[in-house]
Amino acid sequence: MTGITNPTEEYFKDGTWGWDGSQWRKLGILLGYHSALSHDVANSNANAGTNMLATGAVETGYIWVVETIAAMNVNHAPSRIAITAYRSEIDYPVLDTSSATANIWTVWNGQIVLAVGDTIRTYIFGCTAGDVLYLRALGYKVAIA
Repeated sequence: MTGITNPTEEYFKDGTWGWDGSQWRKLGILLGYHSALSHDVANSNANAGTNMLATGAVETGYIWVVETIAAMNVNHAPSRIAITAYRSEIDYPVLDTSSATANIWTVWNGQIVLAVGDTIRTYIFGCTAGDVLYLRALGYKVAIA
């Protein structure tokens, strides 16, 4: 048989193909697991007011698929917690709440794909000097190079 199902055809090598029910089409990139992603960022002596915690940046040759992000002020109920995906000097909102409680995680679950240089940030508002703050993120890395 000729066509995309025949591996001897010239174009067969150009990517991964799939049947959509009517014709063969080139598939997009499948996000395959490379390794676990986990970040644990802490500030054990926060400043009074607003504090920002950030993960490390996505490394060259990878993308990150972030599925859980959590933030907490251990000592006092913050007036607000804002979790963002930071890309190209812009904070993109992920979760923003003014109902956080002391020593209780504020948790976001979903899926964010981050590219090289991107980070996850959390802003914790209404801190008291000396508060202990946390930012944690879980997901997985995909090798792209």
